[in-house]
Amino acid sequence: MSRNRLRLGMAILITAFLASCATQSPSQDEEARQGAHLFRQSCATCHGADATGNGPVAPLLTVKVPDLTRIAQRRDGQYPELEVFRIIDGQSQLAAHGPRHMPVWGYEFFGPEADDEAAHGRATLKIDRLVSYLRSIQQPR
Repeated sequence: MSRNRLRLGMAILITAFLASCATQSPSQDEEARQGAHLFRQSCATCHGADATGNGPVAPLLTVKVPDLTRIAQRRDGQYPELEVFRIIDGQSQLAAHGPRHMPVWGYEFFGPEADDEAAHGRATLKIDRLVSYLRSIQQPR
């Protein structure tokens, strides 16, 4: 009888482990890869394919498009993940820097769905992927 309990316990542990593996979020590399795709679709026209601020639309803008590969450099080597997230999704108004010129992608990523929890989750996931991609392309100090 104790052998059966042991087997049952092991089966439960293995099942729980496999279930947790199946529901884990993508690795940082996969998240950055997906973010790179989103970046090319949504950001490269202004920021450039290499994220250095040289997109085809950049010369037409009245503000200088920032080099996104040097975010951490401009902040003493620290990548401000939450700040980057808030800039992309529109929570950060950058009031000290004047009017906001960049589109509020948090609203754009909702798509045509209603403003519901699922749509918010999908938009947040896209922004997380962009933040991860930008982290992955930071230039060393």
